[in-house]
Amino acid sequence: MAPAASKLRAEAGLEPLPRRALSQYLRLLRLYPVLTKAATSGILSALGNFLAQLIEKKQKKENCSQKLDVSGPLRYAIYGFFFTGPLGHFFYLLMERWIPSDVPLAGIKRLLLDRLLFAPAFLSLFFLVMNFLEGQDTAAFTAKMKSGFWPALRMNWRVWTPVQFININYIPVQVRPARCQASSFPRAQPFSRALGHPRFWIPPEAFLSALSCYHYWI
Repeated sequence: MAPAASKLRAEAGLEPLPRRALSQYLRLLRLYPVLTKAATSGILSALGNFLAQLIEKKQKKENCSQKLDVSGPLRYAIYGFFFTGPLGHFFYLLMERWIPSDVPLAGIKRLLLDRLLFAPAFLSLFFLVMNFLEGQDTAAFTAKMKSGFWPALRMNWRVWTPVQFININYIPVQVRPARCQASSFPRAQPFSRALGHPRFWIPPEAFLSALSCYHYWI
């Protein structure tokens, strides 16, 4: 009964809503890759910051309807839209040219490039842009870099290196996440304390990787 219904639905050109939405999203990625990734990163960055504030207030048993930093999601949206999405898009394209898949140990070389060059560079960029958006001066930027950069980078290497190995080597480049998100956004308590931002973060690369796997494995 179920197979017959599925066949009838397919013949009628009807697909479940999630799959239709995914198909449309992947179509936008093909037609407008930079803009689509920028918008995705901006939206998910803002959403992640908003949820992070709610979770932190719940942990502190505060009233979630009070004292939410409404400027936080806006700052993250700006960073995601103008930096994470576009720069991550071009970085992945350049990586494919610099280290083709037929090069010996290409997977390891790509991972090292991402972990040792891209992650520190975008972490520094995140500190710099957020410092500017928060209206802080050079002294504040220097202090945050001294107290937060190394703990955040260590946590990034420890938590996200296995994820990045899969992302770089097995996710198709056209839907590969804007990877600088994992290099620059706070995911660990030391980083969050240094920046004064919430501890919890929903990485857009997880969302985009899930889209990719769903599209290619169903």
